Amino acid sequence: MPEFAHDLLSAEFWRSHLLAISYAGLGLLLFFVFLAANFPYGDALSSLLAPLNLALTYTGHRARLPIGAELDGVTLSNTLAPGSPPLLDGANLTLAPTLGSLLLVRPGIHLRAELYGGFLSLVLYHIRNGVGVGVDASSLDLSRYDKLVRMGVNARGLLSGSGAASLPGADPMLGNGQVHLKVTHCTLRIMRGLPTLRLGDLDGSAHLDHGILTVDALDGTGGDFTVSATGTIRLAPDLPDSLVDLRVKLDPTPSGRSRLAVLLQMLPHPPGAQPYVVRGRLIAPAIS
Repeated sequence: MPEFAHDLLSAEFWRSHLLAISYAGLGLLLFFVFLAANFPYGDALSSLLAPLNLALTYTGHRARLPIGAELDGVTLSNTLAPGSPPLLDGANLTLAPTLGSLLLVRPGIHLRAELYGGFLSLVLYHIRNGVGVGVDASSLDLSRYDKLVRMGVNARGLLSGSGAASLPGADPMLGNGQVHLKVTHCTLRIMRGLPTLRLGDLDGSAHLDHGILTVDALDGTGGDFTVSATGTIRLAPDLPDSLVDLRVKLDPTPSGRSRLAVLLQMLPHPPGAQPYVVRGRLIAPAIS
C-alpha cells in the first residue's frame, strides 16, 4: 500500500496514465453537466421557499449553459398575506444548483439577479427541520422597489449588504441569523408637504434570534443629521405589521437645523442627548 501511494504521487505515474486520467476527468465533468442540465430548478426553488411561506411563479424557463437555468417574469408572494403586493414582480433570475445538490441529492439553489439597478446573490439550502439562507446584495436602488412605495415609504438610496440565517420550517419567524447593511445617499420623505430628510450614508448591523431582530448598531453620517439607533423589531408574517422598539439619537447639522426647522418643532423634544423612543407598527410607529 505505501508503494502504491508513492507511485500515485510520482510524476512518472501521471505522465504514463495521462490519457486515462483525462478521460476520467472528462467523464466526471460530463456527469456533473448532465446532473445540472436535468436538475429540477423551478421545483427545487419552490420547495425551498414553501417553508418560508413564499409562493413562486414564473412565465418562462430555459437552460443556461454550461450549468444552470434562467427564469423569466418571476413573481414572489407572501402566502400569509394574500392581499398584499408581491415581494418581487417581473424579475429575471439565474439559477444554479449548489454542490450539495449534485453530490448529496439535497435541494440547494444559488440564485443571481440583476435587480433594481444592482445585483443580488441568494443561496437557499435545506437544513435539519428548515431552510438555510445566505444573501449578498450590491447597489440596489430603493426608489425602484415598488413595494416600499405601496407601503407609503418614499425612500431613496443604494442598498448593499450581506447576511445569513437558519429558518425553521415550522415557523420561519423563529429563525436565527445576522445581517450587515449599508445605504448610501439615503433620503426619506415622511409625507407630502414635509421636507425630505437627507440621512446620508447609513451603516447598520443586526442579529435575529427567534423572530426578534435586534439592531446592534445603526449609524448615519453625511446628511441633515448624525444618527445612531439601537433596539428591536419583532417580525410579523406581513412585514409592515412588525413591532418596533427603537432608541434613536439625532444631532442635526447647522444646515439641517435651518432646512428642517418646522419638522424639528414637531418632535416630542428638541434633538440632543436624550434619545427618541420609536414604538409601534413598522408602517406607522409612534415617537416619544
